[in-house]
Amino acid sequence: MGGLLVNYRGIIQCCVFAVRDGPAWLKSLRYSVVLIMLLNCTNAFGANITLVTDFLVRMKPEGLALELMTENRGDVPAHDVQLEVIAEDKVLAGPVVKKLDVDEQASVNFTLADVLGIPGRYPVVIRTNYKDANGYPFTALSVGFHDYQSSLTPAVSIRGETIRLPVGGKVRVSFVLRNDGWTAQDIDLALYIPNELSVMHQPSVIELGSQQKRTLEYEVENFSALANSRYQIPLVGQYEKNGKHFSVAGSAVVLLVDDARPAVKPVWIWVLLCGLMPGVIIFQRLKKQWA
Repeated sequence: MGGLLVNYRGIIQCCVFAVRDGPAWLKSLRYSVVLIMLLNCTNAFGANITLVTDFLVRMKPEGLALELMTENRGDVPAHDVQLEVIAEDKVLAGPVVKKLDVDEQASVNFTLADVLGIPGRYPVVIRTNYKDANGYPFTALSVGFHDYQSSLTPAVSIRGETIRLPVGGKVRVSFVLRNDGWTAQDIDLALYIPNELSVMHQPSVIELGSQQKRTLEYEVENFSALANSRYQIPLVGQYEKNGKHFSVAGSAVVLLVDDARPAVKPVWIWVLLCGLMPGVIIFQRLKKQWA
């Protein structure tokens, strides 16, 4: 998500100038027109930065070659875009793209050596860092997989939930792990968190029995995320079975909400106040003339 700079003063002045040279009764309306426009502008103007990232994998003698590609499918430019790849214990970062316009793409190539062991399915975590027009930083996370010498279907699955997180608070996020296989598995877990959030208590290894389902909870706290932002939090699990490597992932979706409520929420009250304002102004002027 990203924000859009809006010149509220310019919008309001246009409303005032539109009635400045009219008759007296119209001039008295300018204050209510300005108030209505100000209330609407705070909600009507906003924009999204939606970066969609994908990758291609090729095997080379020197290691695993990754090509990462991201495209801005939002409606405003993204700034200072940087792609990172995480594979096993390797973390590599690409160059910073100063500005990525709407429908524009950027790509970067990485070569990862010694990240693949036995045949199997391996995860690739992609972190996309960027800023909005105000210079505020955001992080987007996604997970893909690469089949090395063998195409496997894991018996273990992970499912995350969608949950609302107050801007100034914390919340428990749940993941459901399920083992549909006939043998128990020791699963190595890694939870990936955007820079704007923080998490407490991360179990690293769990045992999941045959035909067993288990729910894990993580306490996620807002560190610097803004209201109306949307984040994916992927949980990646890996295990080995019969000389093969398996990996699986599931993502929870966290929606940042602002719990602050205005003192007077209903819109009709604002409209009523705006409608009464011209009458009050006209009455005050007539009162001065009669005095």
